[in-house]
Amino acid sequence: MQRSTSCLLLAPLAILLPLRASAAGNLSVFLKNYYTDYAIVLDCSGKSQLSPADAEVAKGAIAKIEAYYLHRDPSLNKDHLLKQATANKNDAFKMMKTQTAIEAGRFCKASLNDLVGKLREIDPAPEAVKGGS
Repeated sequence: MQRSTSCLLLAPLAILLPLRASAAGNLSVFLKNYYTDYAIVLDCSGKSQLSPADAEVAKGAIAKIEAYYLHRDPSLNKDHLLKQATANKNDAFKMMKTQTAIEAGRFCKASLNDLVGKLREIDPAPEAVKGGS
């Protein structure tokens, strides 16, 4: 039962996986996916599934992730990626709501963990991530 619940937890993210797999090296796709994670965290914070401290951690993480990707490719269209990320966030929440076995808090936490994980990858300094839950 635990295994099937874990599989269902990943179902909402299925819309993002084909993009990541087919666009290896495409920085705009990666940045858009992190923008989506950030939008999910903000939405979750507003609905009490994550704390304001979690939202602050995500805010710091997305700022550094954004700087990292925009430094690597200054031609990235940030506004366009943010619009796509909002649409992806909305689709992910729709999919999550159709899966009764998925707890919203776990879905939200997974998005926060994606941001923090990427931040640790690009800025491994221990003081880079403080707080969070």
